[in-house]
Amino acid sequence: MTSELPKEETPVRRHGQLLQLNWIRAIAALLVVAYHCEVTMMLPKYFGASTLPFFKAGHSGVQLFFVLSGFVIYLAHHRDSEGDGSIVARFAAKRFRRIYPSLWIVLVPLIILSLFGFATRVPSNADVALSLLILPAQEEVILATEWTLRHEILFYAMFVCFLWNRRIGFWLLVAWGFIGLPLALFDDKGWLIDFIFNNNHVLFLCGVGIAWLYIRGYSAAGPYFLFAGLIVFAVTFYFGISKQIPPNGELLLFGLGAAGIIHGACSMPFLNRRIVPLEEAGAASYALYLIHYPLISLLVKLAVKLNTAVAAPRALYFVVIIVICQVIAIVFHHLIEAPLMKASWMQRLFLPARATAAASGFQGPAPDIVEPQHARTSSSD
Repeated sequence: MTSELPKEETPVRRHGQLLQLNWIRAIAALLVVAYHCEVTMMLPKYFGASTLPFFKAGHSGVQLFFVLSGFVIYLAHHRDSEGDGSIVARFAAKRFRRIYPSLWIVLVPLIILSLFGFATRVPSNADVALSLLILPAQEEVILATEWTLRHEILFYAMFVCFLWNRRIGFWLLVAWGFIGLPLALFDDKGWLIDFIFNNNHVLFLCGVGIAWLYIRGYSAAGPYFLFAGLIVFAVTFYFGISKQIPPNGELLLFGLGAAGIIHGACSMPFLNRRIVPLEEAGAASYALYLIHYPLISLLVKLAVKLNTAVAAPRALYFVVIIVICQVIAIVFHHLIEAPLMKASWMQRLFLPARATAAASGFQGPAPDIVEPQHARTSSSD
């Protein structure tokens, strides 16, 4: 990655979308859901015991999403004109459409329920505003998984600087991503400093870096990248189950493994094929990320009540909960999320007049790739 893009590039030949990214999105989302199901069922007020301890390292799906997000955003926008206000406006509008409306559809019912006492804590006006706007917050009061979206939005803000001025934006991105590494050695930095310079931000830069390599055709070693990435990710996952690696080290190793997996998979054209179940799960990954945590809380409560009458293996409850979450996410995606993004009025939202025509052809994900719909969780072109 350089501070200025070269005039000519030799991109890897792509046929439509990078469908293999949908596989990664689907797997990453399911890892996070399984992790939350495992830790929720373990709570003393529910089953009070581990069900499938393998998924205690399922939080790694978040790191996978962050790398994927950096990869996709750079890949989708590396050719955008520098210093063009309409380009920046279009980027911001597309990010808004992708993230905010679906989030609000999930947040509003949760806020209403909390006001009627169906939550451990009633959110303040500030909590509500910070959640609806996805601004930095010291703690998550309404939707526990929203912390990833706050980091995603911060990445978008930094990337806007890159779109406006490549040289200045490049160094801002580098500083933003890497300052957190030495800062991690110091305690009592304050929550806001820890948020702005969080070590997770290095993962976005890892994604940008492998996108830079991919665009320039460094794909001959794709199988080796994929193999090495899978090994690093799997070994870190194994030791992550028992928490044998320090958190920051674990985060960076998961990021390194994710970078190898994504670059390797995208560099192997024969993997660019449609697998319907993974395609559906990948398309609904943002919906799943938004709805799964409150759903798990509800479904585990129901499972505990059901278990008192009909004893069944905890693993069966676990699998049924995951399946229900996935099915509801797919329904949410097809009936709410996708139609909302494709609506003509949503396409024109916030765009200047000369950018409206370009936006009218937008159909959700990036026109040339499949974008992660958060963590990612990512996330959440």
